[in-house]
Amino acid sequence: MGTVADTSEPPSLQECKVRASLLLKALAADDSAKASRAAERLRVLPGFASLSLGEVLARRDSIQRKHALAVIAREQGHATWSDLKQALEARDAPRVDFERLLSRTGGTYLNRWFTSYEEAAASLRELGGYLFPFREQFFICEPGLLGLLGLDPADPDWAKAGPDWLAPRDAQAHARLEQRLLQRCREIPTHPTRKPPMSSPDANASRARRSDLKREYKENPPEMGVFAVRNHANGKVLVGSALNVPGMLNRIRFELTMNMPRIPALLEDWKRHGAEKFTFEVLDVLEPPKEPGVDLNEELRVLENLWLDRLKPYGDAGYNAPPK
Repeated sequence: MGTVADTSEPPSLQECKVRASLLLKALAADDSAKASRAAERLRVLPGFASLSLGEVLARRDSIQRKHALAVIAREQGHATWSDLKQALEARDAPRVDFERLLSRTGGTYLNRWFTSYEEAAASLRELGGYLFPFREQFFICEPGLLGLLGLDPADPDWAKAGPDWLAPRDAQAHARLEQRLLQRCREIPTHPTRKPPMSSPDANASRARRSDLKREYKENPPEMGVFAVRNHANGKVLVGSALNVPGMLNRIRFELTMNMPRIPALLEDWKRHGAEKFTFEVLDVLEPPKEPGVDLNEELRVLENLWLDRLKPYGDAGYNAPPK
C-alpha cells in the first residue's frame, strides 16, 4: 500500500523491488532536489559513505539496480539484499499446509470460497465463521471443521486470536493454534488414501463459483488509485494507494472495527472519536493502461506521491510516516 505500509509492518518483497526502481528513477531525475535526496540515501552503503553528495551525483550513471536494492535492505534493517529477501520470503511463506489438512476432512464444512482476501474479510464480517487461506484463495468455514482439524472451537485461544487466520488479534494465541495445526500436518501421510475435498460435488460447485468470480473480476476490475481515510474530529488523514481501492478501504474499515493495530495512531483515534467521525474516500483513479507491460505499482506510487505532496498527511496532520 505504498507509504502506508511504512507505518505498520515491513513491506512485501515486491514492494521492496518497486522502491529500488523508484530510487534509481529519482536519482536520474532532472529535479535536483529529488536527485539529491536519492543520492543521500545511497550514502548508507559502505561504498558510498565516504563520498560527498556531489560525488555520488557525479557517479550516478554507474549506479546499478543492485545498489538500489542494497539501500532498501539497509533501510529495512538488513545488511544485504540477500538477507532481506530471505527474511521476507520466510515471513510471507504459508506455514500451515491447509491443502494437506483439508485432504483428510472432506468438503462438508467448506462454506464460502473467495479469490481475494478483501472479499473473504467482508464476508467474515457479515456472516461470521473462520477465515483461512487455501493455495492462492481463501475459504470461510463453520466451527465444525475446526473439530475435524483436531482443534476445539471452544478453545480460549480462538477468542483471543479471532476468526481471521491471516489477521490474528493475539500473536501468542495464534502461534499456539498454529503449532497444533502443524502437528496435525505432520501426522498426515504424504499420499493420503482419501480423495481431497476438491473432488466432492460441493467442491465442484465451489470451483465453478470461483471461476465465475475470476471471470467477473477480469471483466469488471476494481478501481485502482489513491484513497484517503479522514478523521473529521481532528482533521487528520491517511493517504494510500492500492490496485483494488474498494477492497483496501474495506480492509482498513474491517481492521479498525476489529481493533487490529496495523496503524496504531489511526486505531487510537477511531476508538476515541468513534466510527461516525471517519470517512473513506477515493481521491484519484488510475485508468487501466492501454499498453502492455506497464508497471502498475510504480504508476500508483507516482500518483500517491502527488497526493502526499498535496495533503502532507504527516505528524499532527495525518497518519502517514514522514518521508525519509
